[in-house]
Amino acid sequence: MNNEELINLFQIPNIKVKVPTIWLLKNSMRDDYYNAHLMVRYKVIENFYKDNGRKWWNIYNEMQKTRVSQKTIIDSSKADNEEKFKKLILSFEQNGFNENYPIIVNKYFRLVDGSHRLALALYFKIPYVTIKIDSLSYNIDPEYSLSWFLENGFNYLEKVIIETYDKINKEWY
Repeated sequence: MNNEELINLFQIPNIKVKVPTIWLLKNSMRDDYYNAHLMVRYKVIENFYKDNGRKWWNIYNEMQKTRVSQKTIIDSSKADNEEKFKKLILSFEQNGFNENYPIIVNKYFRLVDGSHRLALALYFKIPYVTIKIDSLSYNIDPEYSLSWFLENGFNYLEKVIIETYDKINKEWY
């Protein structure tokens, strides 16, 4: 099945497709760390279980505030998302990935919405996640690449983003 046929498949109402979790990460990150924000979320999850300090929560909160202030498409409530993220972490721990809430991708099968769920699926080594494309996400291609981090004063994260991505890839192969 080629990409056009696959995209046409998503036009069927409420269709969802399971894809390998690591494939979705690699496709979303591309070769330029296009969704580097996933690595911050992953570090927060590690922090939640291993450290319980504030370092990564503080970085996450600052990242969220910056993202929300720049993008009108992002709901303003996501600027203060820490408590919801903690609840989602605990939900994944107890229930795993909920297929009733698929990760939203665009026409290139890159992440549009569901970065917290994808980071959690990676952390918990959930082999497959459910994705869907809807009419709103089809042409959206939000960038939170490594260059976004550098341009927005998060340059101190460059090394850890790259190292975390490399670590995840090694763990999955």
